[in-house]
Amino acid sequence: MPKLPSPFSPPLLYFFLTLMPFLVIPQSPTDQTRTTLLTIKLQWGNPSQLSSWNASSPPCSWPEITCTSDTVTGLNLTNYNITESIPPSICDLKNLTMLDLSYNCFLGYFPTILYNCSNLQYLDLSQNYFVGPIPSNVDRLSSSLRYIDVGANSFSGDIPRAIGRLPELRFLKLYMNQFNGSFPAEIGNLSNLEDLSMAYNPLFTPVKIPPDFGKLKKLTFLWITKANLIGEIPGNFSGLSSLEWLDLSFNDLEGPIPKALFQLKNLSVAYLYSNRLTGGIPTPIQSLNLTLIDLANNNLSGSIPEDLGKLQQFFVKLAERKLPKKVIRLRRTVADTMARRN
Repeated sequence: MPKLPSPFSPPLLYFFLTLMPFLVIPQSPTDQTRTTLLTIKLQWGNPSQLSSWNASSPPCSWPEITCTSDTVTGLNLTNYNITESIPPSICDLKNLTMLDLSYNCFLGYFPTILYNCSNLQYLDLSQNYFVGPIPSNVDRLSSSLRYIDVGANSFSGDIPRAIGRLPELRFLKLYMNQFNGSFPAEIGNLSNLEDLSMAYNPLFTPVKIPPDFGKLKKLTFLWITKANLIGEIPGNFSGLSSLEWLDLSFNDLEGPIPKALFQLKNLSVAYLYSNRLTGGIPTPIQSLNLTLIDLANNNLSGSIPEDLGKLQQFFVKLAERKLPKKVIRLRRTVADTMARRN
């Protein structure tokens, strides 16, 4: 039987065989992701907490990993005592939407390498040791970002105006830092914002609450305790139609309580204690969901409005020794009214 012709001449076959060691077989997406994660683990010094990260199991089976349709979308490394820097390769996880690095020992400046995580929606860097300013181009973070927590670090300087250019932001948490500048009115441009937490930043330069904050119609939680606030509470807080929880305690606010404040339909808690507020409790009170008002350690006068007797569950805290007797009598009247309603 005649031999079939070979598709390769001897010289061509020799060339092909010598080339084979240099050919690269493409990795599957799972293999690529595993390689990326194992590289990150190596860069962090192979921490024992990540012992499940190995070459023999799929990343979606690792406890720190969240997957959607077999694609890594979340990385939860809270409280893992990581001391190394955040490696750029973390953004090689192209579908990463959630990154929680809270309660670790990360050092240095704000990790701008995260600008390359283009699909990030949730970022928690709280309870670490970051220092320096939040960069003025922080709006280069993902335009899809909805949640950012940088609380309990040592960030300083100003909160940049660019923070107001993250259009999808729902939660902005900047509490317990060393900010020694100011915060921008542009935060009021975050039309989707639900939670604004800037409490315990006593090194802020004395600053008034920007009237622009009154535009935050979706805001439910406002926490700016001990942040060197001065001036009056803006009258246009009437625009905070979704507000449920307000804490402006331990500041230097003065002037009257805005009449519109206790007309917010959803307001349930108002901490205004330890300021220099004057005047009386404004009426009419239309915040029928109110359960607690704390106005202690101010310079208030007048009486407790009988409107408070309309509230089913309510507690008011006042510095009674500074108030006239008629206030105490009316407080008893409110209590009696509530008792009769129950």
